[in-house]
Parts: sequence; C-alpha cells; structure tokens
Amino acid sequence: MWLVDELMKPFNSMRNSIPGPKAKKIVDREQEVISGAISVKFFPLVPERGEGCILRDVDGNIYIDLLGGAAVANIGYSHPKLVEAVKDQVSKLQHAMIGYYYNVKAVEVAEKLVSITPGSFEKRVAFATSGSEACDFAIKIAKFYTERPWVISFTGACHGHTCGAASLSGFKGVMKRGFSPLIPQVVWAPYAYCYRCAFKLEYPDCRAACADYIKDHILDHVVPADEVAAIIVEPIQGDAGVIVPPREFLAKLRAICDEYGILLVVDESQTGMGRCGSWFAVEQYGVTPDLLVCGEGLASGLPIGAVVGPSEVMSLPAGSCLLTSAANPVMCSAVLATIEVIEEEKLLENAVSIGELVVKRLRELQERYDVIGDVRGKGLMIGVEIVRDSASKTPAPRLTGEISWRAFQLGLILPVYGLKSNVLKITPPLNISEELANKACDIIEKAVEDAVKGRVQLAAKTW
Repeated sequence: MWLVDELMKPFNSMRNSIPGPKAKKIVDREQEVISGAISVKFFPLVPERGEGCILRDVDGNIYIDLLGGAAVANIGYSHPKLVEAVKDQVSKLQHAMIGYYYNVKAVEVAEKLVSITPGSFEKRVAFATSGSEACDFAIKIAKFYTERPWVISFTGACHGHTCGAASLSGFKGVMKRGFSPLIPQVVWAPYAYCYRCAFKLEYPDCRAACADYIKDHILDHVVPADEVAAIIVEPIQGDAGVIVPPREFLAKLRAICDEYGILLVVDESQTGMGRCGSWFAVEQYGVTPDLLVCGEGLASGLPIGAVVGPSEVMSLPAGSCLLTSAANPVMCSAVLATIEVIEEEKLLENAVSIGELVVKRLRELQERYDVIGDVRGKGLMIGVEIVRDSASKTPAPRLTGEISWRAFQLGLILPVYGLKSNVLKITPPLNISEELANKACDIIEKAVEDAVKGRVQLAAKTW
C-alpha cells in the first residue's frame, strides 16, 4: 500500500501543477478526437494507477477518491481478487453471446443476485451492459407485463443517458434539450427532498405528502391509474444531491402500486451493492420492489447491468431484452469477485461504520460553518449541501465549487452534484479505511475554511 503511505504526508505533498505537463498533453489530445458529448469533467485529472481508494495521476500526484467512479467502484481499484478473476477468465474465454450460448458465469451471477436481492419469491434476471440500459429494460418489462403505457418518475431523478433512461430522468434539462421526441407518456412527481420541500412543509408533520400527491393529484387528474405501468424511483437520489427520503415515502409508493396494480421499479445503480450499508438501499425502508435495477457497481465499475424481478413479470418473448455483450463472462467473473470481496471483507459493515464517522465529522464542521446547510446520507453515500447561510438555505454553487477545487488541490477528489450544483457528494470505495476517511475529512475542513475565508481562486476551465 505504498500509495497510501505517500498520501499520508502533509497537505503540501502535491508534487506537480494541476494539470501537470503529462496530464495537459492528454487533455489536449482528447479534445482533438473525443466528442464533448461524453465529457462532464470535474477536474483535469488523468489517472494512471489506482489502489483501493487512492488514485495516482500521470504526473505523480496522489489523491483520495471520494467519487468512487460515480459510486460504482465499490471494492476500490485493482483489488487483487478482481484482477485475478478478470485475468483468469479473459485467458479462457472473453466473450460468449448469452443469446446464443449457455454461459456458466452468467448463471452463477444470476443465482447470486436472486439470493441477495429483496423478496422471497421466485425471481429471474435480465442482463444489460450498464445501469442506463437496465432502466430501459425495466420499463420495457413493466409495459409488456401490465399492457399499460404510462410511467411515473420524479423530479431530480437521473436514470442514465440512453434514450429511454434520459426520457425517465428529471435531473437536468440539458439531458433532453435537442433530443426530442423522447419516449412519451412519462409524468414526474416531486421527490421527498425534505430539506427543500416542494410543498413548503416540514417532516414529519407532512406525513410524506409528496407521495400522497401521486395518488391524490396525478392518478386522479393527470393520468388514469389503470394506464400506469410503473413508478420508477431511486431509493436515494444520487446526482440530485444525495436526497434521502423518509421511510414513509417508499412505503407509500409501495402501497399505491399495490392498490392500482402498478409495478414499483427501484433503480439501485448507485445505491446498490453495499453502498448504503446493506446489499440494496431499499431494504432499509422495509420495501420490496417489483423490479430492481442494478448498474456497474455489480462489477465494481466494469460494464454490466441487470434487472431482477418475479418470474412471471420477467416472462417476455425470447430475444426481447438481448444485448450482444450482456452477461459477458469477463464481466460476470468481476461480479462474482466483487460479491466475494464484499462478503469476506465485511464491507457492508465498513460502509456503516465509516459512514457514521464521516457524518459525525461533517456535522461537527457544520456547527462551525453556517454555509453547511445539511449533511445527509446512508452508509458511504453522503451529501453535504452548501448554502449562503442556514437560515435562508440559498444555494451557493460557486462556494461549493471553491471547496471542491481546494480539496482537489490538497489531494482529495470531492465532486459537486445537486439540482443547484451546491452539494458535495461523498461515495468512496466501500473499503476505505478509518485512517483515510479521517484524512479526507481533514482536507474537507481545510477546504471549507479556505473557501469561506476567500483564499480559493477557481481555475478557469482551460484544460
């Protein structure tokens, strides 16, 4: 763990300018050949090597990674078991098209998913190559099974960037600008964002009125209940700023679905595979979904996705949810290794204990700085909402960016998310140690102090 030893030096341990000379060359080369359509860069970072939750860039700078590959590198980088499993499988068979051949690794992964996902009923699994595609499949499955056309989603939802997943999303308008017509017959409801309630109510007195809005308004006045195939929801909204709903919210969604024969689709692309301290976040709400969506966290960042649901719901015509690379044996080997590491290294428990440590440190910091409006999360999915002051709750996106940039200068990858771009999102690998978590919190404290005192100059995005 020499990268860890190197990182545990004082704050001034960064050895090169940002971006460094080697990184700048890569940045320039990318801009010449890669479409900007796939680029939303937080920092001018060009990683060369990873170890656990540490990244080293091409210029030798070392960082603690609190992004975790967009909340999917759950067992960190270059875990020996993952490396061994992938190398072993690719040396034997790198591709076996699941639609044409029987794939033993896919069967083993499906058996594992059937056993760890909520629900004691008989289940089946459909494979995709990403969380976005899995969301597309989930809606295809729901519409086919129910023979209904409408889907209810939520403001703040980010289900992905394929045509179908973008159609379901309510995160940023730019996800849809210029791409219409997208999939029709989607309606959005307010999510349970208690810190910024759409109804200006206070929890718990509101009794999750946002869920009641679906039954009392949408199903009464907007779309007929008997034409709604599914309600799709993230148990915790990730890109919207780690929005953690109260327990009643998901329970009421389950009750609405049961009453009207609607399928409850839970997208666990970010929250699943131990991220929140249980295999899937929805378990902590005591709710069993009809369809559960998994993303790249299945394989700690390698490209795979899946939908898990009851056998009768998953009974579609042959080939109707088929992708050439889905359930690739190399990716499936990575899934099995990821599950094995999570179990053997007790990473569910680590997510809880380290998450509690980080939240405690951040709430102590909140007491000192009025610009920290809210600290929320479950396990190692934590959001820190930055505001001008706690009384007004006015979003402070520039200050958030300054904190994030200063943290990066000090060796911490701390990305900015949120509906108003004012939330620091913390989703590190689940095997982050107490030592590194405390180091990360030290850097956050320093970054907040420097930003609040006007010591941070945001870099012009010239990289």
